[in-house]
Amino acid sequence: MSRKKSTQPTGALQRASRLIKLAGNLTRQEFARRLGDADEEGSTLVRLKQAAALVQELGHMKGAAMKVGQMLVLEARDYLPDEVVQVLEQLQNKASFMPHDEVAAILRADLGKNARRLEKLSLEPIAAASIGQVHRAVFEGRDVAVKVQYPGVRDSIHSDMKILGVLLKGLATVFRREFEIDGLLEEFSEVFIQETDYVQEAQAAVDYRKAAATLPGIVVPEVFQDVSSSRVLTLSFEPGLTLTDWLRDQRPRREARQALAALILDLYTREFCDWGLVQTDPNPGNFLVRPASGEAAGVPELVLLDFGATKRYSPEFRAQYSKLVMAIFSQDPQAVMEAAFRMNLIDPREAPEAQAVFREMVFESMRPIVMPRFDFTDDEYLKKMRAHLQKLVKTLRYSPPPKELIFLHRKLGGVFQMLRQLEADLELRPYIERFDFNKASGS
Repeated sequence: MSRKKSTQPTGALQRASRLIKLAGNLTRQEFARRLGDADEEGSTLVRLKQAAALVQELGHMKGAAMKVGQMLVLEARDYLPDEVVQVLEQLQNKASFMPHDEVAAILRADLGKNARRLEKLSLEPIAAASIGQVHRAVFEGRDVAVKVQYPGVRDSIHSDMKILGVLLKGLATVFRREFEIDGLLEEFSEVFIQETDYVQEAQAAVDYRKAAATLPGIVVPEVFQDVSSSRVLTLSFEPGLTLTDWLRDQRPRREARQALAALILDLYTREFCDWGLVQTDPNPGNFLVRPASGEAAGVPELVLLDFGATKRYSPEFRAQYSKLVMAIFSQDPQAVMEAAFRMNLIDPREAPEAQAVFREMVFESMRPIVMPRFDFTDDEYLKKMRAHLQKLVKTLRYSPPPKELIFLHRKLGGVFQMLRQLEADLELRPYIERFDFNKASGS
């Protein structure tokens, strides 16, 4: 993989200026397109250029700016023109990195003398993302992964998000799309601030490792506190293959794919239902597959790598969510709407038509549960769900995206895509029944 050295802006004023300039350029291009005589093909080319400019600038800036662009692909694709979404998807593969001397300076500043205990630090990162990059090293004779945060990322979050809000609202206007983004940006900001605090991520990894200790097939890295800080996180190096590489190179049998799919789904339900501790970032790079060996031949292990976006859900919130899931499961329209109103999934002021579309969508979402088994490669199901969502977006007037569920459902969507890639065929009812907290408590 070829990567370029990064010279991303670090000052809040510098970053804000670049975003404002970008917003102005995109708006001028769109109005020029409308005033001109461009046909449909010409209009598409203009929008592709606009989206390409957005990708290039957000990818260069990294931090919250780049992360928002990546997440809009997942959370707001139904609000944006398809050609823009297609180009924004390129942000998932953007990779640039800090030079080695800058990384070494951060290690010395944050770790002091302990920085010397990290030996054989790789000259180039083994991974680079929007908030930081990862280097391989040796600590006390053990292979470790050292995550180093880009300078200025944490300090610029609030200014980035404020300017991005203006930018995105402006784009929504010129593209003639209504898009209530304040709730999304508020939730994004909270999670980004959390992700840039490596002390908090270290604690989340420790807690998650403890919770998953009794689960066979789940591998969680060990945290080395002596060589970690708010901007540096050192974990045990855990080898494995990406899901794509495992499927392509190992060509696993159906039994192995089914076993891994069941493991992934089991882990998700345990995260939310049992622990209230959910690793909410479904980026494929956060999960590795360790091929089976020895006595466990045929049963692969799942390695989890990143806990920056781990969210803790209170018992009260989980109980509310349980009531919603069970109401949908029981096909009780009144109970569904009552639970949805309580959780602010839909505003009671919405027209009867919008409420009917909402009920139709949530009941369709549970269709796989009433089937003996569900085939995750079922394209028809995805098409219907997308059509329902697009119809709902057009009919809603008062309801912003439910910020409390954005990251939980983002993870669920990622789980669905992994099971789809595995060509899984599973009975889902036992997993859904775990959401019945009343049954679990015996009440």
